This record gives sequence, C-alpha cells and structure tokens, in this order.
Amino acid sequence: MRIHHYPSDLTDAQWALIEPHLPEEPGGGRPRKTEMRDVLDAIFYILRTGCQWRYLPVDFPPRSTVWRYFDQWRRDGTLDRIHDTLRRKVRSAEKPYHPRTSASVDSQSIDTTSGGEQRGRDNAKNVDGRKRHIVVDSMGLLLAVMVTAASVDDAAAAPALFARLEGQPMSQVGTMYADGKYHNFQLYRWVEDNARWDLEIVRRPEGVSGWVTLPIRWTVERTFAWLGNCRRLIKDHEKSTLSSEAFIKLAMVQLMCHRLRPSDTEPEFHYRSVA
Repeated sequence: MRIHHYPSDLTDAQWALIEPHLPEEPGGGRPRKTEMRDVLDAIFYILRTGCQWRYLPVDFPPRSTVWRYFDQWRRDGTLDRIHDTLRRKVRSAEKPYHPRTSASVDSQSIDTTSGGEQRGRDNAKNVDGRKRHIVVDSMGLLLAVMVTAASVDDAAAAPALFARLEGQPMSQVGTMYADGKYHNFQLYRWVEDNARWDLEIVRRPEGVSGWVTLPIRWTVERTFAWLGNCRRLIKDHEKSTLSSEAFIKLAMVQLMCHRLRPSDTEPEFHYRSVA
C-alpha cells in the first residue's frame, strides 16, 4: 500500500464527472497498475503550478507514464470528449432551454520559452512568442482554440479557427462578435461563403482612450483571465502547439468541474490510500 501526499484539485464528485469518459483498460497483457485519477492529478498539478515535467513530485506516477497518457488523450480525442461533455452539462445546468445565439472571437499574444514550433513576434503587443485564438459562447465557455505564432494576423488565422467549429453546437448561433482586428474583407467573404452566422465588429467608442469594456465581447476577455489562473499558461512553455491547445482545454475542464460540483474550500492536500 502506498500513501499519496500531494495537492488534488478534484474532489470525488468532480472526479466522477471525468472518469466515465476516460478510455477503458485494453484487454490482454498485464493488468494496469497506474490509477487514472493519479495521472489526471499529476497533469492538473503541472497545469496549476507550472511545474516542469522532469520535476514532477515522486508521489505521482512516473513522469514518463503521465506524459504517455497526456499525449494519448490529446491525440485520440479523449480530452475533447471530456471537455465537450462537461461544457454541455454546464450549459444545461446554468442556462437550461437557452440555446446559443451568439459567440465571440479574440486572440491573446503570449511570451514563450526558447525553442519549439510556431514562434514569432507581435509588434503591436511587443511580444515574442505565440498567439492563442479562441471562440467562446455567451457564457465564456470554449468552442474552439488554435495556437499560432504571434506574428500571424488575427483575420488571417480566423478561417482556420472557424473551421474548427465544425461539429460544435453552433446551429442556432446567428452572430459572431469580434473586435477591429477582424475587420478584413477577405474574412467577410469567407464567412459569407462558409458560415451560417454573421461576423459583427464591435468597435471602440469614438474619442475614448485607454482600456474600455466593449459590450458583449467582455465574455471572451474573461475567459482569457480564467486561463491566467493556471501558472502553466502564464507563458507558453510547450514545444508544440498541440500541447498548448491541450493545456487550454484542460484548464477549461478543471474550471467546469468546479462549476458543476463546487467545493467549499480551496484545493487542499488530498490523502488517499491506494492498495
């Protein structure tokens, strides 16, 4: 028997939301000894603390094991299924019988560590690194995410981002709200030819300087603020954009678990005996 002494962000009720959507143990061969909850706890530990893979505490499963499952889940659709299922439950619990009629798109330039793919400079934001492009609904829940080099123009990246909305609950969405960075005639033509919704540019009030809360679009800004609560996402530490996008989805998974099964306290050290 081993005793785990590490912080867990998931209560038993929150773990019950995720467990049914993880792949079942394959038949044949040796029985799996690693607990999937331990693996998920380790991934969330990296997400929340910003810990490097090599410095994962020894109370967790080996980092090679944790990485193998993380890599598998981000590639085989497991992470997407968990995220989309929880999003549907949050929407049903907080806005029952209210279909999505609008969405918002925006981007965030973020510094990166050295190395890795898709890196560039956003001169407007004075950032060397990557850019996170997201689409959210009126509740700020994630519908699509794409990570590119920071040098990529928002309007140029939008068609590829919008293409990722295929299969998402967009059937009753009539308007996609965006800021002035998406004012682009080629993008307007793409939306007219490929989308069922209209792109509406929300502009800053004339004669106003400094930061301004734009109507409707504050929801997407709040989502970026949510992501900033995870230290792994303060900078982009990943070598691949696939990992960057996976950690963004994991941050939303964790947030939705806490919205569906709120905890009265902040995450505490979780002591659990495992035979």
